[in-house]
Amino acid sequence: MSNLGEKNLYRWVLLKHVGSPDDVKGVHFDLLLEDKEFCKTWRLSDIPVLDGPYVDSVCIAPHNLYWLDIEEKVLSSNRGVAKRVKQGVLLQSFQSVETSSIKLSVIWDKLEVDLVLDENGCRILSRKK
Repeated sequence: MSNLGEKNLYRWVLLKHVGSPDDVKGVHFDLLLEDKEFCKTWRLSDIPVLDGPYVDSVCIAPHNLYWLDIEEKVLSSNRGVAKRVKQGVLLQSFQSVETSSIKLSVIWDKLEVDLVLDENGCRILSRKK
């Protein structure tokens, strides 16, 4: 039986951003993690795969919470299109102290996994039993 209903859940989304004028490759991914009144946000070079290598990530300006509900949107000022490619829940909130390394339990593709964001980038790891 799942305990998900008993935990304080926060949401996350992964958006594919195509056509951003400051993006050399023409595509990147924005990982948004709900944190009370806004989303902490990282720009990723690719979609992390379970137990795969790190993907490059850069912490960027926080995003509004409404992005958690957007499926696809053309951005103003010719900044491209953002489309949701993944979504899930965080099984814990952020620590109140800012650190350069974050490890959170999340639901990713219906699995409970660890999301790691640190100086090496972003990675999704199987939970240790």
